[in-house]
Amino acid sequence: MAHNRRKNSEERLIMKIFLFGDSFSTNNFGWPSMLGVKIQNFSENGIGEYKIFQKVMKNQKYDKSIICHTSPWRVHTPVHPVHKDNTDRPNNDFMFSDIEYHKHKHKEMELVYNYLKKYFDPNYQIDIYRLLLEKLFLSKNTIHLTFHDPNDTKIIQNNFNHFWKKYPGDINHMSMEGNRLVAEKIKKLI
Repeated sequence: MAHNRRKNSEERLIMKIFLFGDSFSTNNFGWPSMLGVKIQNFSENGIGEYKIFQKVMKNQKYDKSIICHTSPWRVHTPVHPVHKDNTDRPNNDFMFSDIEYHKHKHKEMELVYNYLKKYFDPNYQIDIYRLLLEKLFLSKNTIHLTFHDPNDTKIIQNNFNHFWKKYPGDINHMSMEGNRLVAEKIKKLI
């Protein structure tokens, strides 16, 4: 019995796991470091599902992957006027709360705000999100998870929104305890 546990642990350490996602998975000191496996982390703060999709499609040589899906309400943009020079989030996409925050300080964000207020189509946004998810769900040996509103992300099997809400903090938006609990759940999926 102990031999099997040691063998499984050794196999997990040599396994090549790629991690893709948004800010809930970027910090390697949080749950990604608690999995007991070597992770190559491709996650980025503030990126939308399309950019996550692109990263997954470019990086297919893994034993297993974890995709931390973002909110369907993050709108793709090739260049974010506020965050483009920010080394922590150079590929940031638009999120309405971020746009509202910056619209009074940044003229371009006011234009984006006005455009989205008038022309944003939530049906289009959710349909594109679901199409990207359907394509990503075809990825073999992949664990899919999210931390976003379960009403918006109900087609994603593993939703950890309740950990974020109960254990808020500074590491992947959670406290150390929240990160530990998430890691324990993901270990069972690996």
